[in-house]
Amino acid sequence: MRVVRRVEVRGRAGAGPATWGQTAIRRALAALEPLDHQFNLVWGGPLDRPVAADAALAVVRALVERHDSLRTLIRPDGDGYTQELCAAGTVEVVEERADGPADAVARGERLREELWGRAFDYAAELPVRAGLVTVDGAVHHTVLVVAHTALDGWGLPVLDADLTALAAGAPLPERAAWTPLDEAAWQASDEGRRHDAAARARTLRTMRAAPREVFPRVGPDASRARYRQTVLRSRRLGPAAERVAARWRTSASAVLLAASCRALAAAAGRDDLVLQVMVSNRFRPALAEAVVTTAMEGLLHVDGLDAPFADVGTRVWRSAMTAYRSAYYDKDRLVRDAAADPATAHDGTCWYNDRRGTGPDRTLRARPTRSRRLARADAADEQGGVTLTLHLVDAPDGGVDVVLTTDTARVDDATAEAVVRDVERYVLDEARRSASA
Repeated sequence: MRVVRRVEVRGRAGAGPATWGQTAIRRALAALEPLDHQFNLVWGGPLDRPVAADAALAVVRALVERHDSLRTLIRPDGDGYTQELCAAGTVEVVEERADGPADAVARGERLREELWGRAFDYAAELPVRAGLVTVDGAVHHTVLVVAHTALDGWGLPVLDADLTALAAGAPLPERAAWTPLDEAAWQASDEGRRHDAAARARTLRTMRAAPREVFPRVGPDASRARYRQTVLRSRRLGPAAERVAARWRTSASAVLLAASCRALAAAAGRDDLVLQVMVSNRFRPALAEAVVTTAMEGLLHVDGLDAPFADVGTRVWRSAMTAYRSAYYDKDRLVRDAAADPATAHDGTCWYNDRRGTGPDRTLRARPTRSRRLARADAADEQGGVTLTLHLVDAPDGGVDVVLTTDTARVDDATAEAVVRDVERYVLDEARRSASA
């Protein structure tokens, strides 16, 4: 049996221009319609011990009332977007009533897929929905889905910590973090405009130096994209990256980015590479613990990738620092700037996202097992026209999943497998050299 509840929420009201991050993700979602649900963020699962349904509903209400982004609508306004913070609204909570604990598990998995697989109406619907699976009135399984217009992956740990505290009845920490309206106000300030202009100028210089095409089209049906996902699960990759980072005096993230750049360049038969690298922007103090969508792509171009791996690490680190500094900007303005300058034409179809620390990706199509580290599966053909996306995510049982989704008109299965295996191999080989040095 199913009951759909409407939980009323209240809070302060406000309106203003959409932030750079809100605008960028809203345009990306529009390009993916009607499959934009792919970018919904979802988590939850079986509870350690059941809780009363009323208590779970109170947690949902408190969470949405605490975070402005969960009550913010994104509406078209001319050729841009505005944000509206709602003083009142309702959150859809779907309750599935199961016959027992085993039935609750099965219903919970189906409910997760259902709620995640439905796109939000970003202009009219609060960007959050929840699911509860109950047995005799007690909640055994929960699902929470948030639209990407309200949150990015790096905000998930903050939201999850608040959710855990609310469920335990513990006090919530005070956080001096921007709300979406705070962030928009700074972006419109003199300081924000100066920052934006400098970031766009650096990115335009990178565009002019970058190659126009990394992976040429191949195959008999080169006009139609067919996307495939290849996943390599590695328990050794994370610890090895930490050992290399200690020797290089850098971070594990920098080591993994260097290995990824080298692997992709080798697969393309090049000594240079251009990547759209997702940057959290959480190193800005006001955004460190903000529940907003502020992650954006920084353009990275690096050459000399056929050098020894330690030298590659240095080259990638230098280029990455420029990309990170330049990844917080008005993307609409950058697109107009680039359109006015033919010299900026470049390949912007290869994407990289190090998502470790935000939890496993339970939406993967390809799923490795204990006995099979490498898995492949077809992916949705609606991928926004990318050539590839390379993500590093937390594996469910520890370790790292190296997730490569590719357009097979440009990157075939054998090449995709070589990339994910090379990412691991470069790091493990360097860790062994570091240990014997």
